[in-house]
Amino acid sequence: MWLLFMCSLLLQLTVAQSQYLNDKTKVSLILANKTEFVVNGSGLPFVNFDIGESYAGYLPNTPSGISSLYFWFFPSSDPKASDEITVWLNGGPGCSSLAGIMLENGPFLWQPGTYRPVRNPYAWNKLTNMVYIDQPAGTGFSLGPSTVVSESDVARQFIDFWKRFVNTFDLQNRKIYLTGESYAGQYIPYIASQMLDQKNETYFRVAGVQINDPYINDLTVLQDVPALATVNQHRSLFPFNDTFMAEITTQSQDCGYTSLLNDALTFPPNSTFPRVPYNSSCAVYSAIINASTALNPCFNRYHITESCPFPWNPVGGPIVGLGPTNYFNRSDVQKAINAYPTDYFVCKKGIFPTTNGLDISPPSSLGPLPCVIEQTNNTIIAHGLLDFELLSKGSLISIQNMTWNGKQGFERQPVEPLFVPYGQSGGGVLGTAHTERGLTFSENLTPVGYWILTWIEIPEYAPSAAYRQLKFLLGRISNMSVA
Repeated sequence: MWLLFMCSLLLQLTVAQSQYLNDKTKVSLILANKTEFVVNGSGLPFVNFDIGESYAGYLPNTPSGISSLYFWFFPSSDPKASDEITVWLNGGPGCSSLAGIMLENGPFLWQPGTYRPVRNPYAWNKLTNMVYIDQPAGTGFSLGPSTVVSESDVARQFIDFWKRFVNTFDLQNRKIYLTGESYAGQYIPYIASQMLDQKNETYFRVAGVQINDPYINDLTVLQDVPALATVNQHRSLFPFNDTFMAEITTQSQDCGYTSLLNDALTFPPNSTFPRVPYNSSCAVYSAIINASTALNPCFNRYHITESCPFPWNPVGGPIVGLGPTNYFNRSDVQKAINAYPTDYFVCKKGIFPTTNGLDISPPSSLGPLPCVIEQTNNTIIAHGLLDFELLSKGSLISIQNMTWNGKQGFERQPVEPLFVPYGQSGGGVLGTAHTERGLTFSENLTPVGYWILTWIEIPEYAPSAAYRQLKFLLGRISNMSVA
C-alpha cells in the first residue's frame, strides 16, 4: 500500500509539474532544466497574447572577451528545424538585435504608429529555431565594456559565447545559419569564416549565410559611386532642381564614378576594379543627403519615401501617438526577459573605439566573404532599392569585383523573378532572385510596385518575400523563381 501510495503521489506530482511547465512558462520537456533562462510567454508587458516558448539571458564571451552577451532564443515547433539553429544579428555597429525581434521577424511585432504588438504571421521561428544576440559586448543588453577593434576580435568573442550557448541548450551538431543586416554584412562573414576554420561540426557547422542591405565594401563604393544612378532611378523622390542635378552629374563624371559604375555592372565583368579612395571633393553622396534634408527635414536615408512627421518607433525614437518610446528600457520588460537593469538604447556608439566608429578590418567582400561563399555554397545578399544608406548597386559592384568558386562576379545579369506565394502581405513576382556558384543576389518589390527593402527592416516592409528567402536559405525550397 505504501508503495502504491508513493507511486500515485509521484505520478500526481509529475503531472502537476508538467502542467505547470507547459501552461505557466511554456517550457519544453527537452529544455525543462533551463528554468533560469525561461521567459513567460504570457507575461510580456503590453503584449496581450502568448508569444510561445522562449529563453533569454546571459552567457560569457570569455576568454576572448571579458564580459557576457545577451541572447533571446525562440525554439521552433517545425519538425524540419530539428537539425538547425538560425542566428539573427542587427548591425550598426552597436545596434541591438532585439530590434529585429520587435520590428521585423520575431513572434510579436510592434510596428511604428500602432498601439500594441500583434502576432507576426511571418515569424521566422515558425520555420527554424531562432536566436537573437546582442553583440559585440556593450550592444543592447550585452554587458560592456567593448574590447573589440577588429572583426577578428568580434569573431573570437562570438565563438566563445556560441560554444557555451550550444552546450547550454544541447544544440551540438546542428546546422548553423547566420543572418542579419547592415553592419552584420561585416560581422557575419568574419564570424562564419572563423567558425568554418575550426573544422568542428559539433559546434560550428555553418550551412548558410544571409546578409541584408549589407556593409561589405568601402563606403565610397557603397554610397558615392552609385548615388547619382540611384537618384535617377527614383527621380520623383529626389525633386532636385536642374542646377543641382547638373552639378552632381558633372561631379560623378569628373570623379570617375559614372565610368566605374558602367564598367562594374557588366556581365560577365571585364576585369577587377581598382580601390576607390575617398576624396572630399567627390562627396556626391553627402551632397545628395544635404540637399534632400533641405527639401524634406524628415528625410530618412534608410527609407526614402518617408516625410514629416517622423513615425513613432516603439524601440526608441520620436513620439507620434500614445505608448512607450523605448519598450526595452522599461524595468518590467527587462525583468520579464531576464535582462539586467539597463539604460537601454537600440543603437549605441563607441563599440569600435576608432576615429570613424568602424572596425579596422578590411571590408568583408575584400576579405572573408568569397571564401565563405565557397565553403557554404549557400550565401544570400538581399537588397532593397528604397534604402539610400547602403545602396543596392554598391553591393552589386562589390559582387562583380569578387572572385569565388573559380570565376569573378556574376556571368549573367540578375533578372530572374522572385516569386512569392500569395499571403497576408501580397504575392506574385515581388522582385528578382539570381544564383550563381553558391551566391544569390535578391531584390524585392512590394505588392504596390515599389522596390522597398530597407537598411534594417527587410522582413518588416516585405515580410512574405523575406520569408521566401529564408525558406531558400534553409533548403525548404530549391528555387525562388517558381511557385
